[in-house]
Amino acid sequence: MNSFLIRQKFLDFFARNGHTIVPSSSLIPAEDPTLLFTNAGMNQFKDCFLGKEKRSYVRATSSQKCVRAGGKHNDLDAVGFTERHLTFFEMLGNFSFGDYFKTEAIAYAWEFLTKDMGLPTDNLYVSVYKNDDEAYKLWNEMVGVPANRIVRLGEKDNFWQMGDTGPCGPCTEIYVDRGADRGCKQPNCAPGCDCSRFTEIWNLVFMQFDRQANGDLKPLAATGVDTGMGLERLCMIVQGKDNVYGTDLFQALIKAVEELTGKSYAKSDDNTKAAFHVLGDHVRSSSLLIADGCTPSNDGRGYVLRKIIRRAALFAQKLSGDLTLFPKLAEALITQLGPVYKELETAKPLIINLLTGEIERFNNNLLQGQNILERYIQDNKKAGRSEMTGEQIFKLYDTYGFPPELTRVLANEQSLTLDMPGFEEEMKKQQDQSGKKVAHTEQELIVAENMTTTFVGYQATQATSKVTFVSYSNDHAWIITDESPFYVESGGQVNDTGWVTINNVTYPVIDLKKVGETFKPAIAVKLNVAAAKPQPKTEIKLGDTAECMVDATIRANTVKNHTATHMLQAALIQVLGAHVKQAGSLVCDKYLRFDFAHHEALTKEQIEAVENLINQKILENIQTNIFNTNLNDAKAKGVISFFGEKYNPENVRVVQIPGFSAELCGGTHADRTGIIGCFKITSDAALSSGTRRMFAVTGPDAIRLFQQSFGTVKKLSETFKVKQEEVIGAVEKLQQQYQEALTANKQLKKQQLKTQIPAWQQQMQMVGTTPVLMLELEDVSGDELKAIAQELEKAKPGFYFLVSKDSATNRASFVGYVAKGFENAVSLKALSQFLKETFDWRGGGSNTLIQGGGTIVPGVDAKVRAWLESQ
Repeated sequence: MNSFLIRQKFLDFFARNGHTIVPSSSLIPAEDPTLLFTNAGMNQFKDCFLGKEKRSYVRATSSQKCVRAGGKHNDLDAVGFTERHLTFFEMLGNFSFGDYFKTEAIAYAWEFLTKDMGLPTDNLYVSVYKNDDEAYKLWNEMVGVPANRIVRLGEKDNFWQMGDTGPCGPCTEIYVDRGADRGCKQPNCAPGCDCSRFTEIWNLVFMQFDRQANGDLKPLAATGVDTGMGLERLCMIVQGKDNVYGTDLFQALIKAVEELTGKSYAKSDDNTKAAFHVLGDHVRSSSLLIADGCTPSNDGRGYVLRKIIRRAALFAQKLSGDLTLFPKLAEALITQLGPVYKELETAKPLIINLLTGEIERFNNNLLQGQNILERYIQDNKKAGRSEMTGEQIFKLYDTYGFPPELTRVLANEQSLTLDMPGFEEEMKKQQDQSGKKVAHTEQELIVAENMTTTFVGYQATQATSKVTFVSYSNDHAWIITDESPFYVESGGQVNDTGWVTINNVTYPVIDLKKVGETFKPAIAVKLNVAAAKPQPKTEIKLGDTAECMVDATIRANTVKNHTATHMLQAALIQVLGAHVKQAGSLVCDKYLRFDFAHHEALTKEQIEAVENLINQKILENIQTNIFNTNLNDAKAKGVISFFGEKYNPENVRVVQIPGFSAELCGGTHADRTGIIGCFKITSDAALSSGTRRMFAVTGPDAIRLFQQSFGTVKKLSETFKVKQEEVIGAVEKLQQQYQEALTANKQLKKQQLKTQIPAWQQQMQMVGTTPVLMLELEDVSGDELKAIAQELEKAKPGFYFLVSKDSATNRASFVGYVAKGFENAVSLKALSQFLKETFDWRGGGSNTLIQGGGTIVPGVDAKVRAWLESQ
């Protein structure tokens, strides 16, 4: 039974039993700062279990993409060397939100494993929480599992909780006995043992308590079920393989590696097989992360992705010198998993280009870093140390981009451990030196759970409402009203600005925020009391009437830019390809900023094509169509969603420009595209590897830009006495003439300086047995000083200390030069240190030449001569 059939059988089984099949959510968790990546099936249902969100179903099932490679759940180091650890896996799960509980969950699990999967009942064991007599009884009496195959375990193994407080409960786990000849071979071996005999395949969590701050367990009003079973482990058991890499999920990838490298997996030793395993796993996690919008970077999720790719590059090197091995393997993965996860096929160009570029950039560092690491290993062995120091680990990380995980792999091969506390100390030193500090955040507003605000800003920019909450702090006040026209920053669109008038006093609005429930929040408005006109004589009270007014001009221009942002994404997809995916945005009244996944700079022709397409749609003055629907219906219609946003599955807002663009969005938008006026891209630049950032303007700001550009071109046209379309050629010609003049001037200056060599030669004096020249010039470049020294060397070898002053900037540059044969006469390293300590002049170089500079100071030549004499 292959993995595709196993996955489908699982979903079909629970669909037959009244569950709604829910597609996998993105690997990038929506608005959940507690998670680097989606790491469990329940992540997308978290608010359902917390009671913050209700859906049209109370039973769900899914096959969820998961990554565990950073933070608390980090399997990266173990991947490749064990039978089951992976960075990417699919979690099969079934969920109940206040519907069925232990009886049904246990019955479903047993039926699916024994009937649909055909697992022998004699091989199945279960564990229950030590005090969960109900689960024990269900397994023993209802299902018929003998008492000797049921194990009671403690909190570490069989009690789950979301955090220190909140929903939690006991769990029961199903194990497969893989034979007494495996693992520790002890007669008392049972589920819970760390050996490989018993493999846990399914975890059933029963959420029935709310843990209080004091540790007490309070029964939940509505219980829930959250189960998770790794598809890879299930395939390993059903297909009778020794490890997950023997399943069809990995065999296609392993065969692809064999074809690409010419190496046989079956004939390889364990270390080489580990390389096959690492590549098979890492190509899955990195490709699917990129497809979901993650790109390599130096922090956060992007850094974890970078670590995965670099670890893959290290192991790929063990199999082949071909730098394209890993990107080529990604093509095989996309062929295999593309039918299940369509985003892989859509993002294929981006995945291949990102992986290729990242590995090529890392390759030089990898080679240099390995050489340095080898030196460290030898140094440690000579010193009798079995541990690499924190300083060494940090040097490899900081200079060569070696994450500690890579260093550990190579060090382990030499039986060396890592001083990770020492590494963390070095990291802390660097952060302290760079001045990184934790940002201060304003104290959270505490409001009643049922407090909400009706947003009326789609229809109007003014509203009369009642104050339902007020809180004063220093010279400002936070208020909440039952209705509000103010848009709160979300989806890239910035906060509205405006005023609130209460009791004939007008307060400027200085901040807005949403508080309370995710999908039915209250809108809190921060008022500047100190700037109120006239100054209030009394404080704002509950029930006061509030006249809320949005700054209509700023809102109107923001609206233009927001709708244009949607049009920009649609145009980029048409011009560049379907792999283009939003990676962030900022929409304000002055401009729009759009970050998107793409692997190279846009050509002039591509930018013009994007602009022309958008401006054509603006000229067509298309009526926008804004409506609400459910998330599944929107996705079925091809509506674009942004991976960083959290959507209400039952009610999403679609902003559609018929025939051109359709996105999920809660922002304010133009009624017709013609309102935007015009559109102009102002810049396109790389933000990070595989991500570009584009700025653009619309409406009045675009018109001002056109007017300024036209005025500039017109002025240049008049100055050069050419037609406007000939201005660029005239400027280029002038640039060429200027460069030619600079070159000619440089040659003249060089000749002039060369004629002075004999005179300077005569000025040389002996210091000890070394001819020395101290020379001070005006407005001579560092390269010219070096050329003078080289000419002097031909005429009269010795030591030359040449200084050039630029009085306009009050800066001086210097060259210290030792001619051949006098290398031991003057230590330029010591001179460089002397200049730094005496004049704060900084420079560097070799044992025959140093260059540098600093602020002009008097008496340099005399002090340098005195230093030379002292030497």
